[in-house]
Amino acid sequence: MNSNDYELAGVVRKLMVDVLDLRLSPEEIKDGMSLYSPMIQLDSLNLLQLLLAVEDEFGGHIDDEDVMEADLETVGDLIGLVSRHVRENRSEAGA
Repeated sequence: MNSNDYELAGVVRKLMVDVLDLRLSPEEIKDGMSLYSPMIQLDSLNLLQLLLAVEDEFGGHIDDEDVMEADLETVGDLIGLVSRHVRENRSEAGA
């Protein structure tokens, strides 16, 4: 992971804490944690809220198909989806 990836992961973790109203600090959220664990308890509604916050933070739109194909199980999966989204948006902006 380069410094941009670490920064992006930190922003995603901060958004998770804020949007999902978690009783964890961003630093306590690890890549391997299940999004559906008792500590995070992600459901379809707060996934939508979280993705909207990500879109607001990083710009662009994450397609529903991309979310479904990502098979989100862990925090790392979510960060990977956001990272791909950001890279694609930057590529499109530079094209």
